[in-house]
Amino acid sequence: MYRQSIVSRAVPLGTLATPCLALLLALPLSGTLLAPEPLAAQVPTATPSTGATPETRGLERMRLSGPRFGFTVFTGDVADQRRLGELEPIMTQFGWQFETRIVSLSNGGQALMEWIPLVGGVEQGELNLSLAWLTGYRLASGVEFGVGPNLSYNRDQDRTTSSMVVAGGATLPFGEIQIPLNMAVGIAQGGPRFTVLMGWIIG
Repeated sequence: MYRQSIVSRAVPLGTLATPCLALLLALPLSGTLLAPEPLAAQVPTATPSTGATPETRGLERMRLSGPRFGFTVFTGDVADQRRLGELEPIMTQFGWQFETRIVSLSNGGQALMEWIPLVGGVEQGELNLSLAWLTGYRLASGVEFGVGPNLSYNRDQDRTTSSMVVAGGATLPFGEIQIPLNMAVGIAQGGPRFTVLMGWIIG
């Protein structure tokens, strides 16, 4: 009676084998899905340092030049003297800019050296010769600034004057040429003088 009860309660072998076999088959699949990534894949690969500094790497030196034209406005005692001499306190300017690009950086910046001879006042029958020597810097955006000495000679007065020039402006691309637009202040005895020049750069 007791043995018969145990036999009647026994679970058939086929009933146990089916879920066990399914569990064994599922283990490799679950291990593949849940296994962590290899250690090498988790560690970021270090990029070797070359030691290069492209922002300070000098590029090819270039020589650029082009015409300049504009006007100069005199102030202070110089303007009064011109009025006494029946000359206007403003005169036209025409000349040429010789520009040497000393250093060009890969970030677009440029260190410049400029020489600008000008002939002024021809519309009033005078001859005013000037030569400016500027050193400056041009940003990648085209904004530029510079400073340097200037010598001027007036034929009518037979007099040479000097000044310190502080200039600023921008060089803008226009097709295959570049258009500079600059304003300069000449600091000298008799009052400052203001010059506006534009033109184009060839090179």
